[in-house]
Amino acid sequence: MNRFAFGLAFVLALAPGVASAALSVEIGPDIVLVPGQVPTGEFFFDLVFHETGPATNEGLFAYDLYLQRSMPGINLVRAEKPDNWVFTSPGASFQEAGPEFSNKPGLIVVNAIGDLLGANQDIVDGTKAARVFFTLDPFLAPVPLQISLDPAGTLFVSGDTGEAIPVDISDPGTVRFIPEPTGLSFAGVACALALRRRRTQGRH
Repeated sequence: MNRFAFGLAFVLALAPGVASAALSVEIGPDIVLVPGQVPTGEFFFDLVFHETGPATNEGLFAYDLYLQRSMPGINLVRAEKPDNWVFTSPGASFQEAGPEFSNKPGLIVVNAIGDLLGANQDIVDGTKAARVFFTLDPFLAPVPLQISLDPAGTLFVSGDTGEAIPVDISDPGTVRFIPEPTGLSFAGVACALALRRRRTQGRH
């Protein structure tokens, strides 16, 4: 816990300006559900880096992630170091803060630091920042539910310049609902019957 708090404070202290970069983070894949048929068990989102402009070596040293849900119904469970992780050094660390740190329901806080003695990391397209696991409450209301990165707490820092790396984090992971197939078929039958009735009435 002390190591996490130290790492977070150290990262925040290293961001007096903004380093040049053209990056975005995609949260996905989106989850599509049928209302009333919400499956049980854990799902996960990956946070994937994409280069949106000319490739540059950002010299990533560390980052903080503040993941939040849009409303109850999504239960954030944990964050893990993903496959194809952005840091390649064996000395890099990935830590999730416990609830005693965040003190907020529906929030996951992650801190990752590259090798303190190694070279800073180039962010390569398709590499990942985290894998976030969540569950869904049964019988969810069919409204959009999202997991997103809070811009007030999410930060990527270059060890080469000591400045923040601009990363677009506006793409949320979304749980979407589709109508039940049976409901669609009943709607089609009802529409056909209504048209047939209208034609019959027109002949009399």
